[in-house]
Amino acid sequence: MMLTRMPLVYALCASRLVAVKIVVNPPPWAKAIVSDLTDMDRAPQPLDGRPLALTLPDDVYFEYAFIDRHGAMRADPANPERADNPWYPEVSAIKGPAYRPDPYAMPNRQATGKAARHRLTSRALGQPRRIITYTPVGCETHKLPTLYVQDGLAYYRIGRLADVLEALLASRLVRPAQLVFIEPVDRAAEYAYNPAYRRFMVDELLPWLERELPGSGKRIALGASLGGLASTALALEHPELFQAVATQSGAFLGAPNDPDYYRSEQSWVVEQLKQGRAQEVAWYIDSGTIEWLYPVNRRVAAALQSGGYRYASAERHAGHNWVNWRNGLAAALRFVLPPSQK
Repeated sequence: MMLTRMPLVYALCASRLVAVKIVVNPPPWAKAIVSDLTDMDRAPQPLDGRPLALTLPDDVYFEYAFIDRHGAMRADPANPERADNPWYPEVSAIKGPAYRPDPYAMPNRQATGKAARHRLTSRALGQPRRIITYTPVGCETHKLPTLYVQDGLAYYRIGRLADVLEALLASRLVRPAQLVFIEPVDRAAEYAYNPAYRRFMVDELLPWLERELPGSGKRIALGASLGGLASTALALEHPELFQAVATQSGAFLGAPNDPDYYRSEQSWVVEQLKQGRAQEVAWYIDSGTIEWLYPVNRRVAAALQSGGYRYASAERHAGHNWVNWRNGLAAALRFVLPPSQK
């Protein structure tokens, strides 16, 4: 693999950037390549044995892998950099020469607040759900804002959300909040416009939790990818219950009558925002520029801006992966949990 610097007008950001030209030489056994550009699970690009030339920003974080003749995903043997990807053990990473992780992405401290595991049986879903709650150090008797987190176990273990929160609290950059990590069973079925899942959240989880851990009354929804869609749908349907939403690479494609969040040309979320739904909610939209969901995240941000919503958006030259989301987590928390707000 060879990297060289070159100037480039990078169309996705519509701004002049320094870029690197990356030449990837597929191994003889590679039949296709998958990457952040198309999603690691879909649309593999066939290979003919010739080198691949990619031009990416010089602060990029980019993941890719090859597919062999058996359909197995394998890392690039010529690239020693492995991705920190919990979903796939064999993925390669490219870090541009100007890439720098967020200082809070992997905090040195470990959360030592009160963590508790719960099991809640849902009538709406017809099955039990695992939930982890976390209260920051010294806040056990306080009534705090509550952050409802989709893909809870992933955010707890991989995103290290509790650790990030404690590090930000130590720096006085956010105010305390209690975290509720909600674990899905079938995330694709539950998060993609599923009214039963929203009933579980609104009619079962919220009342149960507020009996167990009474909060301040402020509720925030957080999620990545489809979890971002589920969080957004909750707030659009129930703006009286959720005061803020933070999404990372939100899967905002599709609609209730067209739930193909990968190929659909519709965006129910954009249409709802254009109609002025949930004007009272504060929105934080975070996305990588090198992923198939980037254009629709920009459309969501544009709808928030034109609609006069209170919102902030962030972009990084990265793809649909946990390294990208960890790099954006501290900024999302600082938006939804500002220290000066009571």
